[in-house]
Amino acid sequence: MKKTLMLLAALAFTTAGTSFAQTAPAATAPAKMHHGKGGHKDPAKKADQHAAKMAKELGLTADQETKVEQLMLARQQETQALKTKYAANKTAGRAEMKASHEKYEAQLKSILTPEQYAKFDQMKAEHRGHGKMQGGKTKVKAKA
Repeated sequence: MKKTLMLLAALAFTTAGTSFAQTAPAATAPAKMHHGKGGHKDPAKKADQHAAKMAKELGLTADQETKVEQLMLARQQETQALKTKYAANKTAGRAEMKASHEKYEAQLKSILTPEQYAKFDQMKAEHRGHGKMQGGKTKVKAKA
């Protein structure tokens, strides 16, 4: 019985050791972490989905939704260009990224009504605070 247990233990250690020794195939580019669903979608599809979500939650008109979608697409493309431009030195691009963000916020504000923009601002604040640590506990949004 003891011999069988020792043999099984040796087999288990050998198997475990070889599973850790396996090598992963070489990646051509570093993998990027994407948050949420659909992180690999093209910018046009992401802009469309973002505009549709805003239309639903803010009650946008068809014209507003079209303008928001165009704005989101332009913003994503500009952001990607800035990220590429400042890939080596992210701190150097902060001012330009902030200016870009402010430009698109102003354009969005001109598309939305004051009530819609206030609701959008509230949603943005809730999203920003989601999951942050407060008083040692993680803040979690309650589901209705």
